[in-house]
Amino acid sequence: MAMVKVTLTTGTAQQFTDGATDVHVEARNADQMVKALEAKFPGLGTAIDQTMSIALDGVILPDAFLEKVDEDSEIFILPKIGGG
Repeated sequence: MAMVKVTLTTGTAQQFTDGATDVHVEARNADQMVKALEAKFPGLGTAIDQTMSIALDGVILPDAFLEKVDEDSEIFILPKIGGG
């Protein structure tokens, strides 16, 4: 497993981390990353699932959970963007 850096860009996400914008967790894919974030910061994984999006290496992925992550991955947690 890789130690990955996750950047939290929303105040909603940061409320679970006492304001930290960059956090590190061990994961092989985005699903493991979200589960590790939930274990480290209770409630954050659920919030990501329900109200946030994952951007991996510059691409916002609507269903990123099986995407591989590693130490060099750029991972951002963003608010979900809707259109209409």
